[in-house]
Amino acid sequence: MKKAGIIFLVGLIFSCVSLFLFFECSGKKSNIDLSTVRFEEGDIIFRRGIGAKSNAVLHADKNGMYSHAGIIVKRDSVFMVIHITPGEREKEENEDKIKIELPEQFFSPERAQYGAVIRLKDSLEYSVNAAREAFRLLEEGVLFDHDYLLEDSGKMYCTEMIWRAYLSVGKDITRGQRSKIENFPMYSGTYIFPSDIFDNDEFTLIYKF
Repeated sequence: MKKAGIIFLVGLIFSCVSLFLFFECSGKKSNIDLSTVRFEEGDIIFRRGIGAKSNAVLHADKNGMYSHAGIIVKRDSVFMVIHITPGEREKEENEDKIKIELPEQFFSPERAQYGAVIRLKDSLEYSVNAAREAFRLLEEGVLFDHDYLLEDSGKMYCTEMIWRAYLSVGKDITRGQRSKIENFPMYSGTYIFPSDIFDNDEFTLIYKF
């Protein structure tokens, strides 16, 4: 095994052990109260997960605090989250694909240590139309891109899906920002990390825990 791979695995094991000890000592976070949050369509919702996949993202994204993201939509007058992530399949599914759920589920103690919601400042029109595009992708049943290739729009990962939803209505929410990863085990290339969207000052923070 290459030296970089060994260093990564040691770091990952240390992170997992640390998280295990933290939750054993302090217990999981109680359910998050979102009753005071006034969501709008197109809001972007972030979480920092508690598993090995989240630790790998944060290990690669040195500037980031969050490892996963989704977009807020409204279905039958209820605000929900459309997102795409590996390992959260429904019982009848045999592939990782785009999904929709309540914000409380997205922020459940089993999935989130920390979280935040941001909103585009300059135009509600962009946000509403991006939410509609996210619905279209949901209906299409887009699969998760395990290769994390931005060039392949047939499959997507979480931040790519949100970026493409906004880009389809004329708004690049990354402002061209990309994260280049080199010598990382299994993955080297150019990606959109959560921080590439979260750090955009065109957004305002509306909720954080």
